[in-house]
Amino acid sequence: MAFYLLLQPEEGTESALVERAQGHPSLVISSGDARLTVQIAGQEDGAQLAIKFARELAGSAAAFADRCEALTKLAPLDFEHLAALVGTTPEEVDALTAGGRDEDVER
Repeated sequence: MAFYLLLQPEEGTESALVERAQGHPSLVISSGDARLTVQIAGQEDGAQLAIKFARELAGSAAAFADRCEALTKLAPLDFEHLAALVGTTPEEVDALTAGGRDEDVER
């Protein structure tokens, strides 16, 4: 079953390596009361898949941070202005990304 998860970091959002039992590391992302945990799958190639995913995630996270930094270098982000530039209202973006369905949005 697939699901869509959206995390918009707020004050206190953090990520950490947690190893409560030796040899069973977890990557834990916490935001408010929500937690996302990444662990090694219990299969023969589970460790290799986790390593590949974690390295890919680290690269993507660094690229995301660089992009956010570039966007905010001159001024804070103005989401209403950005939405107007691409012809999408904040409500349409919300409907398409935060649980709404494409057919819920009038075009």
